[in-house]
Amino acid sequence: MADKITILRETFENGETGQEVEGLTLMIDGKMKDVFDILISQNDDYNDYTEIMRDIVIAGVNHIIGK
Repeated sequence: MADKITILRETFENGETGQEVEGLTLMIDGKMKDVFDILISQNDDYNDYTEIMRDIVIAGVNHIIGK
């Protein structure tokens, strides 16, 4: 079983502004899914994959910009 995250990109139109926005769909499988499942079962802060991804993205961006 391999680590696997597949990311699909789609363009949408903001209904209020008409501006094009990018939407992402993440598919988590393999060992990554196992890790996410463990995080959910062992941490009361996480109820689903979206909450984990939110924190991963924020921590990753902060790391990249040097915070």
